[in-house]
Amino acid sequence: MAIYVPKQNPDYRVELAKLINGYLAEREWSPARLARESGQSKATISRITNYKNGNPKYQPSLRTIQAIALALKLSREQRKELFDTAFPEFRVWDEAAEQGYTVDETNDILYEKGLPLLTTER
Repeated sequence: MAIYVPKQNPDYRVELAKLINGYLAEREWSPARLARESGQSKATISRITNYKNGNPKYQPSLRTIQAIALALKLSREQRKELFDTAFPEFRVWDEAAEQGYTVDETNDILYEKGLPLLTTER
């Protein structure tokens, strides 16, 4: 059986950049300030905020997104939006749990959306 892991759809990264840049604009912060306040490197923040069909393999970690959320002092709703934008597979996982989907059914949805699968075999 072949192992296939689809490339994550890069469109979400453009939306993530827009969202974080919007938060920065609201606060009149520079990306350098966000790097300082979040404890992330300037390069990491730059990869997130300047994404324009850039490195399709770069995905910020959960810890990076959490550090950004804390630094920006986001509300619960804003944090949910940030995490849902950074990790679009979370929405599919939530739906699968709510609807009682199997792992295979969930993988089918993830595959159709170009998101990482729950298992490595496809």
